[in-house]
Amino acid sequence: MSCKYTITSGLPYANGPLHIGHIAGAYLPADIYTRVRKLSGDDAIYICGTDEYGVPITITAEKEDVSPRVIVKRYHQEIKEGFKNLNIQFDNFSGTSNLHNKHHAALAREFFTELKKNDYISSKIDDQLHCKECDRFLADRYVEGTCPKCGNDEARGDECSVCNAQYTVMELGSPKCKLCSNGTLSKVPTKHWYLKLDVLQAKLEEWIDSKDYWKENVVNFVKGWFKDGLRERAITRDLHWGVPVPLNDAAGKVLYVWFDAPIGYISSTIEWAEKQGDKDKWKEYWQNPDAKIVHFIGKDNIPFHSIIWPAMLIGQKKDYQLPWHIPANEYLNIGIDGEEGAKASTSKGNVVWVNDYCKHFAADYLRYYLALNAPEKSDFTFTWKDLQARCNNELLGVLGNLANRVLKFIGSNFEGVIPTPEDLDARDNEVLEKIQHSVAKVTKSYDNFEVRQAVAEVVNLGRVGNQYFDEKAPWKTAKSDRKVCGNTLYVTAQLVHKIVLLLTPVIPESCDKLWKQLGYENGISSWDELQKDLPAGQKIHKPQGVFSKIEDKVIQQMEENLRNASQTEQEQPKVELVPLKEDKISYDQFSALDIRMGKVLEAEKVAKTKKLLHLKVDIGHEVRQIIAGLAEHYTPEELIGKTVPVLVNLEPAKIRGLVSEGMVLCADIDGQAITLHPGKKVCPGATVR
Repeated sequence: MSCKYTITSGLPYANGPLHIGHIAGAYLPADIYTRVRKLSGDDAIYICGTDEYGVPITITAEKEDVSPRVIVKRYHQEIKEGFKNLNIQFDNFSGTSNLHNKHHAALAREFFTELKKNDYISSKIDDQLHCKECDRFLADRYVEGTCPKCGNDEARGDECSVCNAQYTVMELGSPKCKLCSNGTLSKVPTKHWYLKLDVLQAKLEEWIDSKDYWKENVVNFVKGWFKDGLRERAITRDLHWGVPVPLNDAAGKVLYVWFDAPIGYISSTIEWAEKQGDKDKWKEYWQNPDAKIVHFIGKDNIPFHSIIWPAMLIGQKKDYQLPWHIPANEYLNIGIDGEEGAKASTSKGNVVWVNDYCKHFAADYLRYYLALNAPEKSDFTFTWKDLQARCNNELLGVLGNLANRVLKFIGSNFEGVIPTPEDLDARDNEVLEKIQHSVAKVTKSYDNFEVRQAVAEVVNLGRVGNQYFDEKAPWKTAKSDRKVCGNTLYVTAQLVHKIVLLLTPVIPESCDKLWKQLGYENGISSWDELQKDLPAGQKIHKPQGVFSKIEDKVIQQMEENLRNASQTEQEQPKVELVPLKEDKISYDQFSALDIRMGKVLEAEKVAKTKKLLHLKVDIGHEVRQIIAGLAEHYTPEELIGKTVPVLVNLEPAKIRGLVSEGMVLCADIDGQAITLHPGKKVCPGATVR
């Protein structure tokens, strides 16, 4: 019987590109599960979008001296490209700001208003950290300090990356401002609004008690919070970027990002419904008791999806359905030089960026590797050498080898036609029974969110096929007993047929190619095919290798790149410094240089060049055209909105037919140009001296 599924992944922050830690935890598992549900005939939609509010985005914007909108637009597009490169297919991918979703802000305000009307929101004046130097209240991510649970002295203001503890910023030890590092912090009273989780605890406990099929890590986490007793949780912040709190006495307050972000699942579904031509269709997936809502997340998001978000839904007193399942995954760690590995961290540099990966390797290699090693019950450490070994030995050596040898043999000995079986022997039937056993085991594993078990079983089936092929030695029976040879190839062709079907949610592009080689004209659209045989007499297409070997030299380069990126400031490799110039200049000579801060308004590549960018830079008094040799170091989008030092009284020069009216000044690190930015916001035209 067909079921209706609403499948989501945690919204990625639009403050940076995707890395493979994101993919392993929340996005690949959801993509695979959605594909499984659709192949099984279910009505499933996969909904996501970028999380476009919150402190991580404003911090990035302030570091670059640009508007949060610039950051959001840039990374929303880059994140979409990353998903596309890895063949992660959403039914709708939106965002939470009005840049990408016209429904979200209104829906978030409605959620707040309904909760307040139903007496699930309170307000109170409480102390918050305030930085004197920055003249601002410090929301969670603007603060770093010592974790009150484990003592980690680099803990964020709301959670610790070492012990995963959640706390309030006022509980943090030795807090310091992330913006200025040494600012004077004080406690200043300010008014905020709070979600009454304590009042909702009984209803939440009753709901959780019905989830005996949930993963142990989720249930244990939630029950731990229940045991300690739920407390009111602030759902507003003193920020300028976010959904404004819909109250007259809340000027300068916005909804906390973890209040408005999950509402993005619904607003994105509303957007999807409009695209289907039925604006109310979203209700079938969110207010329908028969719809199953599944949230794929990393373990750090468990409290928000299993406690706060359900509490928000309960507090609406409408027909919203609570999550059916929350298959939270553990972390993917990054191993370097054989080390055990640490959690993927952008701040520490130990990450593998998705778009960088896709420049060198096929998407299906990473999809296969991460599915086979999905961190479902414990953390998993990624290494480049292990990816190479798994792909070469299993994708190529087991699965690719089986498909290639079987189809080539049919092509050369049976004119490319699947043989008709005659009088199958006991070993033939044993393998056919093994196929049916594996089909049942793999589909059950997929249904139970056990992707790594499903993939491992398919690989094992491939090994069975290769062993059977070697035992039967069709290269001998092709001459001595053509009937036995035909039976061997028929059975192994059935193996390849089922392997392709079972792996298509994981490596869809490769499986589509193999499916066509099996003689099918259309792609795989239904798992009804699992109940069918590859027909005897079907004409196959000329086999071609789908997988290729990953070479050592490529992996060595990837390891070197990761090693260099993971160096701390103290461990940065030494660069060869240019000797200091002995000739001295006078102060008057230095004063002759007119260096101003300029804001890059426009940037584009100069046609038919590799190194040049055509910039329009606001230097306060006017907008200058500058031709800069930065194209090998920055994309145009990375420079737009940045404030950089410009030598403005340099003699104009003609470069590739374009007049350059100044020079952008950069640091030079082993030939790499690094743009320089002020520590605080400055206006275009400010003098550098």
